[in-house]
Order: sequence, then C-alpha cells, then structure tokens
Amino acid sequence: MNIRTLSISIALTATMATTMNAHATNGYFRLGYGANSIAMGGTGTALAQDGLAGAVNPATIFSIDQTYTLALSAFNPQRGFDVTGAGPADATSANDFPLTKGKVESDSEYFLIPSLGYKRTLNKEWAMSVSLYGNGGMNTDYSESVFYAGKTGVDLTQMFINTAFAFKASDTTQLGFSPIIAVQTFEAKGIGSFAQNSKDADKLSNEGRDTVFGYGARIGIAHQINANVHLGASYQTRIDFERFKKYQGLFAENGDMDIPSTYNLGIAFDNSNFTLALDYQVINYSEVAAVANPLMPNLMSTKLGDNKGAGFGWNDMDVIKLGGALKRQNGDVIRAGISYGEQPIDSSEVLFNILAPGVQEWHYTAGYEFGEIESRYSIALSYSPLKSVKGKNPLYGSKEQFIEIEMEQYELTFSAAF
Repeated sequence: MNIRTLSISIALTATMATTMNAHATNGYFRLGYGANSIAMGGTGTALAQDGLAGAVNPATIFSIDQTYTLALSAFNPQRGFDVTGAGPADATSANDFPLTKGKVESDSEYFLIPSLGYKRTLNKEWAMSVSLYGNGGMNTDYSESVFYAGKTGVDLTQMFINTAFAFKASDTTQLGFSPIIAVQTFEAKGIGSFAQNSKDADKLSNEGRDTVFGYGARIGIAHQINANVHLGASYQTRIDFERFKKYQGLFAENGDMDIPSTYNLGIAFDNSNFTLALDYQVINYSEVAAVANPLMPNLMSTKLGDNKGAGFGWNDMDVIKLGGALKRQNGDVIRAGISYGEQPIDSSEVLFNILAPGVQEWHYTAGYEFGEIESRYSIALSYSPLKSVKGKNPLYGSKEQFIEIEMEQYELTFSAAF
C-alpha cells in the first residue's frame, strides 16, 4: 500500500465515521474490534484474532496473516425510558422538575460502523499496522420534548486512527506501541431547560455538531509460555481531546470530554484444533469529570461546565470476556463468546442518563470464518439482552417519581481479509 492509497483510505474512513454514528456496549466502549474478535466475546489481548488486533494489543500484530482487513458492522441499539409515580400535575413546589409520565423510545435505531486494517512485516524484528475504527459513542434521539425544551437527544461519535509498531524482543516475547489520533464529534439538543444551572447557557444545547481532535497511545506485551499458551497485556492512555467549545456550558471542565484510560490482561490457549481465550478489561471512567461527576448535589452546588459541574455519574467498569474457536478440517472456523461487565450507572443517576443509557452488562456472540489462506471472510453476531436501571427523579422533591432507563442491542459484522 503506497502513501497516497493509505491517505485516501484514512480520509474515506474518517469521513464515514463522522457521518455515521459509532456506538458501544461497555459504557461507551465497543465490545471488540474486528469480526473475529467480536465473535469471541471481544477477546484478543493475548492472541490476535484478525487485522484490527492493534486496537487491543499492538504487540500481537506479528500473527496477522493478511495485509488488508475491511469490516462493516450494522448496529441496532434499542433504548428508552419509562416514567412512573407522581406526574407533573401532582407537584406542590415551584422547584419541582417532574417529567411527563409514560414510556418513551429513542428513534434512529440502525447505524453502520466501518473499520479498516493494514498490516506490514518490515523485517524479522519489526512489524507495523494501521487500524481505523469507531471506538465507541452514545446516541439518543427522542422525538418527544423530554425536558420541555424541544426534541431531546445527544450524539457522541469517536473515531480512532491507531498506528501500531511491534518489536520481537525474543523468540517468545513481543513488545508493541501505538500512537493514536482520535476524532470526536458531539451534538446535544432539547436540554435548554437547564440554562439556569449552566455557567454558559449559550453553549449548552442546540448548538449543532462540534468536532474535536485528541491524542494518546497504547502499549502492549505478548509472551508465549510455550507453543500453545499465550499471555498478553496492554494499556491505553487517557485520550486527551480539545474542549467542545460549543458545549462548554454542558460538560464539566469547560467542555472537556476525554476518553478514559483502559487496560487489558489476557491468556489464550491455541492449537491446530481450537482456541480458547480469556480477557479482563478495566475502563477508568472516573478519570473524566464530564462522565464521572454525579448529578446531585453538583447540579445545585455548582454550574454545568465548571470543574465540578454535574455529569453522568458513571463508575469504572471491570469486564470479563471469554471466547472460543473451533477449527474445521476444511479451514473454516466457528467462534463463540460471552462477556460480562457490571454496568456503570447507579440508580441515583437515571435522570441525566436518559440521554446516555449505557447500561448493558451481558453480551453473547458467535461467528463463522471461511475462505482460502489468501482471502478470508468472516461474519459475527452479538446480542446484549435488555437491561434496565430504575431510580427516583432527584429534581422532584415534593413527590416520588421514578425513572427507568433501559437498552437492548444487536450487532452484525462482516469482514474481508486479503
């Protein structure tokens, strides 16, 4: 691949990512990257599963067989909320902020997520890869005026350009490093009712789409205990973004919305008949004030946009992923996996998280790979069953009103490697 072709591919994929919503399942992180990794529950820290392995552990890219990997995911999140208990007519205080009772579902249920991978072996000791992928995001699109300020929703999209370099420190140990360039877009609408709580009410809602760039890195190590047992570990730094100037009256720290750091540990057993992989991932949402700051008492004690301004109140996540692959005699591969991570939203944080109901916990996956050595094709299915979180409306002090947020997800991924 020459420089001109690579530049065109980067520009094309970045453009697609900024016009199509990228989404996620572990909070706002994706379960996995690449069809084969997704099919195995998102595993891949100890052993590369496909051409997007650099997104998980750059040290594993030596084992990528094909040069190019193209993938496209069709994502179907079904999210909404239900308000029960006392209604607006029951309010007895001018300070009450009750929501309209009833169940509301988000529109815009189908999204496309493109990915691209390129791998090249430089010499016996060095290899490199370039991966372009939607890292995550969150989206809600309610046709109703949830907060009495027009149609309500948010759209956060994240795109990564990950350039991985791997070095063979020995016959059994590889080291990896990936500089990361990231693009993030955001838009919010229908939350102007919180203007009195904002430090900059003109930069709170309905300001259109804002785009910012960020930078970070991922490091990794892969080690083979023997021919069959592989170990891996990787760490991705916090991705430091420019501030969203159009929404500096919404996000804490004057519109700062970084991506938190994450680390992975993995072990895999692999032979000519089957592969079994286990990953452990930690996502440090507490590092980002806009995500981790609680709604209350922050909404009353300080202003939206301040350093301690109210956020979504998300906790850190610990995720366990388990996947297996059965290799058939004709070269085809059957994959399956399961993943669990306790969702990050407490019951006290349901009001703001109507905008971002990232409450998924369990994921069940399966996939099939076929083709020749030179060209491989994969399909992966992922399902995350309905999960909900219920709590009181903290801004309805005189009465009890309950909000239950919920989400269910389906994802279908196709990929071609050649």
